[in-house]
Amino acid sequence: MNKTLFVNLSDIHIKNTSKNNVLEKLNVFVFTLKSLKEMGGFEKIILLVSGDLAFSGSKEEYDLLVPIFEELATCYDLIMCPGNHDHNFSSYKSSVTRNTLIKIDPELQDEESIDIITKGMKDYFEFESNFETLKVINSTPLSKQFEIKSGEGMYLISTLNTAWCSQIHEHGGDICFPQKFIPKTNKKTNGILFFHHPLSWFSPDNQKAIRNIIREEYAIILTGHEHLKDEFTVKGESNSCLMIETMPFDDPSIVDNGFITFHIESNDIILTSYKWSASRFLEDKIIRKSDILKASSISNSYVTVNHDFNISLHDIGVSYIHPDKEVISLEDVFVYPNLKSLDADDKFDLKKISSENLLDNDKSKIVLIGDEYCGKSTLLKKIFIDSIEKNKLPLLIDGGSIRNGGTEYDKIIARHVAKQYIDMTNIEFISSSVEKVLLLDGFDYIKGDRKSIEIFLERSSNIFKKIIITVSDTFDFSGSEFLGDGYFDKTYFKYEISKLGHRLRYELVNKWNQLKEECQNEKGSLVFKNNHAVKTISQVIGRNYVPSTPFFLLTLLQSMENGNALEVSANTYGYYYEYLITQSLGNASVKKEELDEFFNYVKELSNYFFKNNLKEDSNNNLWDFNANFCEDYGVKIDFQTRCGLLVRAKILEKKDNDYFRFKYPYVYYFFIAKYLSDTITHISTISTVDNLIATLGKRRSMSILMFLTHHSRDESILDKVIAQARTLFSETAPTKLELDTNLINKIVDQLSELPVIYENQNKIDLRRKVESQIDEFEENDHHSLDTVLDEDDDFSNSDEKNRDNYALETSDFMKSMNLTFKSLEILGQLSRNYYGSLKVIQKKKLLDQAIKAPLRSLGYFFTLIEDNTEATLDMVEKRIIEKYQDKMDVTTSSDVRESAKRFLFELTLSISFFFITKISSSIGSIHLQQVISEVCDEIGSNSGKLIKLATLLEMGNAVSIDELRRFINGMERNHLSDRLLKSIVLNYLYMFERSDTETQQICSISGINYGSVSKQIGFHKLK
Repeated sequence: MNKTLFVNLSDIHIKNTSKNNVLEKLNVFVFTLKSLKEMGGFEKIILLVSGDLAFSGSKEEYDLLVPIFEELATCYDLIMCPGNHDHNFSSYKSSVTRNTLIKIDPELQDEESIDIITKGMKDYFEFESNFETLKVINSTPLSKQFEIKSGEGMYLISTLNTAWCSQIHEHGGDICFPQKFIPKTNKKTNGILFFHHPLSWFSPDNQKAIRNIIREEYAIILTGHEHLKDEFTVKGESNSCLMIETMPFDDPSIVDNGFITFHIESNDIILTSYKWSASRFLEDKIIRKSDILKASSISNSYVTVNHDFNISLHDIGVSYIHPDKEVISLEDVFVYPNLKSLDADDKFDLKKISSENLLDNDKSKIVLIGDEYCGKSTLLKKIFIDSIEKNKLPLLIDGGSIRNGGTEYDKIIARHVAKQYIDMTNIEFISSSVEKVLLLDGFDYIKGDRKSIEIFLERSSNIFKKIIITVSDTFDFSGSEFLGDGYFDKTYFKYEISKLGHRLRYELVNKWNQLKEECQNEKGSLVFKNNHAVKTISQVIGRNYVPSTPFFLLTLLQSMENGNALEVSANTYGYYYEYLITQSLGNASVKKEELDEFFNYVKELSNYFFKNNLKEDSNNNLWDFNANFCEDYGVKIDFQTRCGLLVRAKILEKKDNDYFRFKYPYVYYFFIAKYLSDTITHISTISTVDNLIATLGKRRSMSILMFLTHHSRDESILDKVIAQARTLFSETAPTKLELDTNLINKIVDQLSELPVIYENQNKIDLRRKVESQIDEFEENDHHSLDTVLDEDDDFSNSDEKNRDNYALETSDFMKSMNLTFKSLEILGQLSRNYYGSLKVIQKKKLLDQAIKAPLRSLGYFFTLIEDNTEATLDMVEKRIIEKYQDKMDVTTSSDVRESAKRFLFELTLSISFFFITKISSSIGSIHLQQVISEVCDEIGSNSGKLIKLATLLEMGNAVSIDELRRFINGMERNHLSDRLLKSIVLNYLYMFERSDTETQQICSISGINYGSVSKQIGFHKLK
């Protein structure tokens, strides 16, 4: 009889109002322990109490527990740690000193500061000292360690005081624990650690660091506090560590109250839960560690993956904060990127393939090329998991782990087989007839001479049926042409990992939002949040300012959550750029107190590039810049150190011959705009801004102005942008979509009206189709990150004298149209960014031109059609005849003119719809809707009413049936406005969730046919 039973008791929460119920439970608990000891034949029981004994940490509450704990301490060994409810916050006369000390770096905390911070735990500490029965062998201000000898061996039991920094109202992410106070073990004993707060309550960086330490040091980790679940949870942190979130002993808001026990038997850990039911504790579940580890790994018919390696496969490497998921795993957010072939035979084939099909295609040797953020390593992890599911035998090797790949080949394979599989030897792996897959991650990090690398590849090709290798896009293939022979002969097929397009971005957003409880419970919430997130991301990415890679997209999604957008700047998209930059600097170990100086340095550097019209500059010239900066600001900065840090932070990148450039467009544009904003009253800056507005048609000018509006709402900028917008199509009145469309109405007077049909279908699937269509549309209109900094939207440079007047007029129209939409973006962004600080009259001026300039442009388009109606119809008719002449007879020939008219009407409708929705998406904001409505009402025409309706629906607002009826009744009906209204409403119904009854009512009011099957394609917005 040498067995030891460990019993965990957590979250008792005793107080005067609940004392009768709690004491009844405790008395039954004492009786239950005696029975468990006798029936299980245990030599001793060790009671681990993991916090929240009291409700408010007062002496009166602890006194209620004294009789019970005297009996427990007499019969058993008793160890305790405090919880947040063991902190008496009413004992602090002022929280100023305590709150100030808590903000100090945790690793700088000492005994004196912690004494002040934990002053409110005095009554708990006194209670603990009275009843803990074991001698402390090691202690710090926030931890204790005990040693217990038992028949199973030696136990080291450690406790942490995670409640030291608790507040009355605390949230997940608030807790931080100094790593230096975590007790170490010799790893040869059975280590048990318990503390009150689950790791999800720790700040992200601290959580990851703590987790990495304790999972290596301890076999069992117990926590309490989490009251969100109805039962305790157990997770395998590694092959040798279990993480247990226990249940509360007394919490009326949770169905399952009780305690858990565990003991060691035959090298296994057996956990049992006991739930309170009908005035007694009943055995509920029995769980074995071996079963947990088996269930949390992956296997197929031939092999089982090592548990620790399986955990590493699902680790995405970055601790993203999600509101409803403690740890984001690979399966939570992974999407298969598309690939573009780089082989000579396919270089003109723009069609991309999905990486999901790599295992099943006929290519036996594949090289995947991509930048550092494209997700190369994550993709190989997913392919490993897929290989196991498909009954293959994969082996994942990190290129950096390969040294002397020729002579050490067998050892390399043996080492990785042992790490990745349970009970499999090197010989068993190589001799297996199962299809083997080599996943070689980071070919450019392999160490060794050329011959050893070639031998490694050759031997691998003899063992593995499929080889997939990743390599950086900056890797020099031994001085050869990048895609030349080098290490990889013609048997290797090369693919570039593409950035995520619209469809895959939507998939990633959908996966992120599906993790939210509210989205799991309400489909409409998922659709709405997806739309909002996709729109925000599209705006932030802009003209390829930010790479559309999983790393950046997940960082943006994280920053959109409520807890990360509390500053005023969060009202603007500039907040997201600043968030990305701050994260990058933080990852490069820049401290918070250093951020201002770094921001100022990069701001001045961007201005240096801007003034000198540089795309990149040499190390020597930048050294001079650094010297001038130090002289101007009276600081000492070592250039090589600073430059190296900015490269690590992804602010700069090093090119050939010691030249440097800004790594991403958003970094450059953010900081040059910041410089202009900070010097907005300087004469030189005023001249620069004037020039940017005058050259708005150029990509560089547009981009800088867009970023400038994130930083500044200076009235001079507002007035200049408005004045510039007024000059566009100034001789044309804004279209009313009423009498001025008589020409269009005449065109279709003789045409039969086609019904507009609503098809009831899954909104998520429909959105996937729409995003795929956008990808197809943009496939041939790609702007790379390398060209976006200095690329202008110039039109043809051919000699205008040699072009006829119609061509010149069309070219001028397109230039003005381009300027119109760019002005719309800036005016809309200014309105949305500063809705709270601009007065109504200022917002009206901005919104007035944001609406009227595009409407003038559309009116000019109608004028072009009216002036060239017959010529346009003749041209369309001619194209129809050319395309279908072999299939036409006398009868169909007579219908060609009608078809031409139909085409012209549908073209006009599509363009008008695009204008309306472009305006609504650019200015739409719940904070601006009242002012938008006033401006649209003042316009007093169909166009104003349609824009007002479109902005309301753009936000997903649930417009009432009566309000929609008033909109329709207030319209001056004609063919064009009627179809536009139906298209806007149809688009809304497809983009957002309404009940089936409401949808049918809306369709009825709008004149849309409600049907289950539709052959007609709706006008879904692309942007």
